[in-house]
Amino acid sequence: MARILIASLVDPLTHPGGAGTYTRGLVAALRKGKTKPEVDLIGPYEPPPGSWYRWRQAISLVGSCCSKFPAKALFARRHELQARIREAVRSKHYDTVLINGSDMLWVLEELSPRTPAMLVAHNLEHRLLAQQLATYRFLTSVLQREITKQRHYELEGYCRVGGVIFVSAAEMAWSVAQVPSLRAVHVPPLFVQAPIVRTLIRGARLRLGYLADFAWWPNYRNWSWLIDEILPRVRRPVEVHVFGRQSNQLSPRDRIVIHGAVSDLTAVWNQVDFMVCPMRTGAGVSVKVAESLYNRMPVLATPEAVQGFACSTGPGLTVIDKAEAWAAFLNSPDADELATQEPSEELRRQFSIDRHVKPLEQLVAEAALDCPTGNAHSDLSMVAGTAY
Repeated sequence: MARILIASLVDPLTHPGGAGTYTRGLVAALRKGKTKPEVDLIGPYEPPPGSWYRWRQAISLVGSCCSKFPAKALFARRHELQARIREAVRSKHYDTVLINGSDMLWVLEELSPRTPAMLVAHNLEHRLLAQQLATYRFLTSVLQREITKQRHYELEGYCRVGGVIFVSAAEMAWSVAQVPSLRAVHVPPLFVQAPIVRTLIRGARLRLGYLADFAWWPNYRNWSWLIDEILPRVRRPVEVHVFGRQSNQLSPRDRIVIHGAVSDLTAVWNQVDFMVCPMRTGAGVSVKVAESLYNRMPVLATPEAVQGFACSTGPGLTVIDKAEAWAAFLNSPDADELATQEPSEELRRQFSIDRHVKPLEQLVAEAALDCPTGNAHSDLSMVAGTAY
């Protein structure tokens, strides 16, 4: 039996955000292949929130000045996680090591050159860093250096692994343009359980649902855009029901109903008319939009929220860009019509595990045959149009 080790940026058993949801679906797809591999996963222990977390971020940013690793990799390279991964690869034989997250590319240093390695690219992390420039202007020079270093680190990692699994089709296209020799496959968020049966009960108010992990900073920006730029322009009776980790820390406001973290998504779907994803900041794909569409929930989203999907149009999904257009839509009968729609089969099926098992298994097999870990590709000689 084949054995795969996943060195993960998150522990999918405890992580409540999109990365945890994605990892659970990926593990299920790997185990469903013809070879039925045994999958071991090593992830970090859940870090304490608050000042300790921010202190480590600051230390990592300073440490990057004298390290070959960028700050985000230094932050993820915890001693206890490094030790457990090192022990695992020394005590067992793995046919493939899957590095779950670009911040975890330091794992390559722990592997034998004969061990096939692959990468799961959740985001283009250097793009997330670039979005923080406007917020931390006093760190402009430091962040610009980090953006360049992180971009180099990611592209070099692509050259050192046998294949890359991209969550976003758009980010895969960009990366293949940068590294023409890259072996890649697009695997969007996947879901194991059967779609939830939705009970539609309309009320006097239009009920919008917002589900997000507020421990991740882009979600705060997206939330602020919704309640500051859009909601004040909506004239009809409306409620925004917000769910997710740390949503209970949001300031109470008129027309906002805060539910906090939820363990059963049925509690979300049955309290709202449709979901909203006002994504303006972030990278990769919106796992929450994928999860909503898969579960037959209609969605109102921005173009940024769906740009990484292979299919991003169809009944049950309305995509609007500007705040004024969002408000006009919510004020119109079109919003009531969206609430009655069910996402099309094409929209929903793209997140089905069965559709992606075969190409995923093929990529793993090809990566095992061609093991470039630690080879001469790491000089970026195969990257197109990149100068450092």
